[in-house]
Amino acid sequence: MKVPFFIIGCVRSGTTMLRNVLRLHPNLAAPEETHFYRWSEPFGTDASLKQLAKNTTLTRHRAIDGVTEEEFALMLSESHSRRDLYQRYMSLFLGRTKPGAVRWFDKTPQNVYGSAMLAADFPRSRFVHIVRNPLDVVLSLRAGEVMKVSGLIGASNYWLESVTNLHTLKKAFPRRVMEFRYDEFNADPPGHATRVLDFVGEPLVPGFMDAFVSRPKSYDHKERLNSAELATVRRICGKWANAYGYEI
Repeated sequence: MKVPFFIIGCVRSGTTMLRNVLRLHPNLAAPEETHFYRWSEPFGTDASLKQLAKNTTLTRHRAIDGVTEEEFALMLSESHSRRDLYQRYMSLFLGRTKPGAVRWFDKTPQNVYGSAMLAADFPRSRFVHIVRNPLDVVLSLRAGEVMKVSGLIGASNYWLESVTNLHTLKKAFPRRVMEFRYDEFNADPPGHATRVLDFVGEPLVPGFMDAFVSRPKSYDHKERLNSAELATVRRICGKWANAYGYEI
């Protein structure tokens, strides 16, 4: 089995869209989301096992992946590390959902919090980061699209903390991280998908994206955020937003 790769970053930034594109490639398979590297509790502690086994979102994800709770409980009890759990989970998932695939990858944006450990546990793996205008992310989170974060500071820090972690990861492993903007991808999905495949070392299969339809979404920031709210997002996210070419 080839070395996996990981899509990480900020929620509501196009990571699901990117995963769904790459899933269409015959060589590649990805689960819903794992969150195996999201939380800081050491693997095997009561707190970590509860987070993984009892989280209702992850229970729903496993149902989508075709993994029963009994199967997950067994692999959790037999695993000695996050990496071990990943390998067991993906082996079952691939065999059950896409046995012809030769490589798995994972899209869990919040795994960015454990990106250093993820890079160490899978030393030849690569990371793909798709970044979106922080104002769009904040408005999507406040609207409750998929997940809801009502507080402006919390929504803004979802974006800030993800790009800060990615900046550190890029400095440590500059050749292992690829990133591009959400709006750039939607302007040319085939071109950017080809770049990602080249980056992770997979061949381009003609027509593999024929079923994909891009549905980009943007917001009128000034209509939906007042001047004080815009100033708060600028104060929290402004430095990195400018670095990615977003004038907020």
